[in-house]
Amino acid sequence: MTTKKSRTRRVPSAIHDFVLRDTPGHLLRRSHQRSEELFTETVGKDGPTRQQVALLVTVVQNPEASQAELVQLTGIDKNTLTQMISRLTLRGLVERHQSKRDARTNAISATLAGVKLLEQVLPKVRLVGDQILAPLPPELRPVFRHCLRLIIGLPPEREPR
Repeated sequence: MTTKKSRTRRVPSAIHDFVLRDTPGHLLRRSHQRSEELFTETVGKDGPTRQQVALLVTVVQNPEASQAELVQLTGIDKNTLTQMISRLTLRGLVERHQSKRDARTNAISATLAGVKLLEQVLPKVRLVGDQILAPLPPELRPVFRHCLRLIIGLPPEREPR
């Protein structure tokens, strides 16, 4: 229940002047939320998740990568990656085997079914990327990607145009 005193209390200026819609963290969360909505609408609720796609692409592009290397390459934390590999193995999309480079570690490889799934889903993933960037003027899209890479600590692939 609200008391009369709490209803008439002055809001401190630091709170009153705070503009939530301009804070980077809030904007990133809202952008991520929109991105997830577009991904689910386009790829489907029964399709692979965005992280599964990222892991599968990385596994295909880096044959015989260890789980530690996959953590580095994808940015997916070790525990989540281990669980994802287990689920993708059960689905027949990846396989875990002794590394040819280091017998003490496991290497992860994509199966033919994993490659086929990527072939089917990557056009949709590209479409989602286009949908995410659609509100931006074309000349700002490379700058936006450049800035996102900087925010997450990746070196820029190239300078924005």
